Formats: sequence, structure tokens, C-alpha cells
Amino acid sequence: KDLVEALLPAELEGEVQVTAVDASGKALPTQLTLGPDGRRRVLFLANVPSLGFSVFGLRAGKAPSAGELKVQGRTAENDRYRVRLNEAGDLESVFDKQLQRELLSAPARLAFQHEKPQRWPAWNMDWSDRQKAPRAFVSGPAAIRVSEAGPVRVALEVVRESEGSRFVQTIRLAAGAAGDRVEIANLVDWKTSEASLKATFPLAAGHPTATYNLDLGTIQRGNNDPRKYEVPTHGWMDLTDAQAGFGVTVLTGAKYGTDKPDDHTLRLTLLYTPGVGKDYREQRWQDWGRHSFTYGLAGHAADWQGAPWLALRQDQPLAAFAVTRHEGPLGHSFSLLRTSSPDVAIQAMKRSEDRRGLVVRLQELRGAAATIDLQPAGAM
Repeated sequence: KDLVEALLPAELEGEVQVTAVDASGKALPTQLTLGPDGRRRVLFLANVPSLGFSVFGLRAGKAPSAGELKVQGRTAENDRYRVRLNEAGDLESVFDKQLQRELLSAPARLAFQHEKPQRWPAWNMDWSDRQKAPRAFVSGPAAIRVSEAGPVRVALEVVRESEGSRFVQTIRLAAGAAGDRVEIANLVDWKTSEASLKATFPLAAGHPTATYNLDLGTIQRGNNDPRKYEVPTHGWMDLTDAQAGFGVTVLTGAKYGTDKPDDHTLRLTLLYTPGVGKDYREQRWQDWGRHSFTYGLAGHAADWQGAPWLALRQDQPLAAFAVTRHEGPLGHSFSLLRTSSPDVAIQAMKRSEDRRGLVVRLQELRGAAATIDLQPAGAM
């Protein structure tokens, strides 16, 4: 259950309002928007089975609403979160309505961290540089506007320039299950030297350790120290305050370098252009150019166990494509394989070498024993 974003078919290009309908003909919350390339897109909420597909239709006409979405000025709100930007364009508040808690202890900012390693600049970061405070933050002046305001998604766009680079951030809140995360989409034209760009999250939750996803497992790590101050993660990292009974997950997207300066702060490394000496001169332009990436934020009670699905929903969005109307032998909805529990994910499947069976790779996601049934298509 998540948000679908697709190019608007040519035959509907001239329509002011479009509605998506499911196989039964039920109208779904639908919204038109413009992509970063200026092309019209359609957004709607969909329910699609595991390892399968569902067929939806598009038609002209007004769509129903999906819930409580609001956006005005520097504030956006859905059923789960209320977010607010400050005048500088930084995310200064993420209030979780379900938890009745503020997730940030200070504005989440983009920091320029000085980087000039002594050796191997393409990939090394030095502890001496990491001990320094950020040399600056992305500031402004900030141009802030409402970029989306519909029944499916609302968004605030922030445009700023700092240290020779241009930053366009879009803070998005969706309806339905997609609304359990705050998404921050980024378009960066990067021309900043001797710096890494770090998304800095000062959190209301606090703990000496954080949990980092390694794709096929997790690991707990402490605060930065001389032997461990830039560490890998895959998809998400989490800071849970067991005493307070809540935590915050950072959905890292396609960025893999992270650090934890103190008990309350998580940082995500977004870009890296090292300073160089007389050698490796070409590396002083590393990462220069245009970048598009998305990361997110989500609150939770108890522990981190909901994080894997939140990250997968953001990083592996539903893929939509248009086809001509036809009689499909598989019907309007089809699932190749599914499990009986969300505690276990299907990571891969293939035909066996003797071609008489299937090999399925399963992953338990919560760090506990799980018993499941596998339900193949032929058993449905």
C-alpha cells in the first residue's frame, strides 16, 4: 500500500482533473503534479500484492479525498505528521501526532564539513577533520513555496545557494500508508571544494548507541571515536530512546556513509569533494555536478522493527507503466509469491537448476524467530 507516481498518458494530457480507478471501478484519491523535468505526472494511492501487479485505470474527472492533508506558508501536515520550516529553509519541527512528540531537538540542517585527508583523498576522511565543527551550513536567502497541494500529497520547496552550490529541497507528506514517513527530495548542483555535505538530524531521542542496517542484518554502534567515525549503512539507521519509549529512523536512500557525533545526533553523508595535495589532483572535483536523491525521517514507538519496510517503500517505489486495454490471462491482480507474515521478506527467487522447482531466499527482519507459510500463485 503506497503512493504511485506515473507519467500522465498522452490521451489525458489536456485534462484538468484525472481519477484513478481500481479493477472494481472504485475511484481512488488522485492528484496531478509536475515532475522535476516539467512533465505532467499522476499520483494515486494503490494496493498491490506481493511480487505481483494490479491493474488500474485513469479517466477524466474529480477524484475523492484521501485524508487530512494541509499545506500553507512554511507548514505541511498529514494524518501522521506536522512539519514546519524556519525562515532559513531548514526543517525546524517534525511533530509526530501518533506519538504526541516532537522528533527534533533543533533544526535539521545541511552542513559543510571540512575535508582534506592526509592520504587517499578519494575515500579517506581524517579524524582531525571530523573533530571540527561544520565550517558552515546551507543558508540562504531561502525561496520557499508550496509546490504540491492535493488530496494525495503536499510539499514545500526550498531553493538556496551556499558556497558555490545550489540546493533545491522538497519536503513531502503523503496520504495513506505512504504518510508514515517524511520525505526530503533533493536536487543539488554541487560545486563546493574541500567539503562533505552532511544532512544533520539533532533528535529529541537520545542514546549512546544507534542501530545501522547492513541489508542482511543490523549492527549497533556508539558515538564517533578515533577508530570509527564514518560508518556504512544500507537503507536506514535508527536512534531509539528506550527510557522515553520512542525513537526516530533516518531513511538513508541511496546514501551509505553515516556518523553519530553524540547521543542525540545522526548525520548522513550526501556528497564528498576532498581537498588534495600535490597528488591525485583530479579528485578535487569529485562529486561536482548535478545530483538527485531522496532521504526521509520517521518516528516510532518501542524499537526499530518497522524500519525495514519504511525504507523499502521509499527506495523501491511501485513501478507504473501504461498499456493498451486488453484481456489479460492473469486478470486484474496477480501475486507470484507471498508470505504469511511481514516479519519475513522475500529477497530473491529463481528456478532450480533441474527446472523442477523454485529456490526462494527469505530474510527475517526483526531479529527474532519466525514461522511463516509461503503462498505461491498456484495455491491461490
